[in-house]
Amino acid sequence: MTLAGSADETDARELDTIAWGFLCSPYTGLTYWDWPLERRLDTYLRHEDRDDILNSGAAYAIVVDRVMANFGRARRDGVLTPPSR
Repeated sequence: MTLAGSADETDARELDTIAWGFLCSPYTGLTYWDWPLERRLDTYLRHEDRDDILNSGAAYAIVVDRVMANFGRARRDGVLTPPSR
């Protein structure tokens, strides 16, 4: 699916799905733990061929916000595990 580039044109449900896809991906695991969030998200979006989100500042900002807002829920649901020491 290709989007024209505006966050208004991107369905809010789709952005939630993208954020949760990232949260459930290996990019939130220990392998990438020392990478900044934006680098991990950028890599995930490129892997998913979502250049439309990468090229839309508004859509990208919404995805980042949704990722940050759902970290707690993802951890409670067992999607994210804390790093072991």
